[in-house]
Amino acid sequence: MAISDYSTALVTGASSGIGQACVRQLRERGLRVLAAARRRQRLDDLAAETGCEPLPLDLTDTEAVYAALAGHEIDVLVNNAGLGRGHGGFFQSSATDIDDMIKLNVSAAFHVTRAVVEGMIARRRGHIVQLGSIAGLYPIGFSVYGGTKGAVHLFSQHFRIELAGSGVRHTEICPGRVDTEFFDTAFTDDAEREAFRAGLELLRPEDVADAITFAIDAPARVNVSTIELTPTEQAPGGVVIQRTGEA
Repeated sequence: MAISDYSTALVTGASSGIGQACVRQLRERGLRVLAAARRRQRLDDLAAETGCEPLPLDLTDTEAVYAALAGHEIDVLVNNAGLGRGHGGFFQSSATDIDDMIKLNVSAAFHVTRAVVEGMIARRRGHIVQLGSIAGLYPIGFSVYGGTKGAVHLFSQHFRIELAGSGVRHTEICPGRVDTEFFDTAFTDDAEREAFRAGLELLRPEDVADAITFAIDAPARVNVSTIELTPTEQAPGGVVIQRTGEA
């Protein structure tokens, strides 16, 4: 099914960055879009601009998620909401940082998916897009964040098998560095934040939204399972060799 065959989309993390770009693109393609995030004013501004429907929601509140989504016939889910902290290393990650990332990046993503997928299966149509990360595909040193995105990656691989024959498609999008507000919460130190942005031209939110739209708009016979996209100057992977005791 192409985008024109769908009616309603749900985009999480819609108040900024990739989520906001997805709302704009899906509205331009004629879909009714429920825009979910915690920041109500941001959603209201986006609604005034695009005609989307604001859905103020704390995705870590599981009961609220199921209550808010009950009764909605969602054809397209863009599970974009996520949080990155603890880039100083696992030992420097606070207990709160660990819990917050697991709650939003993993638990919330699973529950939002579960809240909408049964209706998709009953209607025998739908498309679920999970926002993963290259940190979930390659060991790049962000243990907690990478671990949560690794969970999303393996969930996507396994869930794709469960969905076979249902008419529901599933795509995982794995971006590298994107110029969004993600860095504002990921780093508390201004110098570290700017160093992470420096040295390459970052992806823009619209680049990732383009990839998502491409996957959704593919013919019904095509399931785009995984898309990995990075800035041209960024190449993930590699090997680190360091002797014990060396600084």
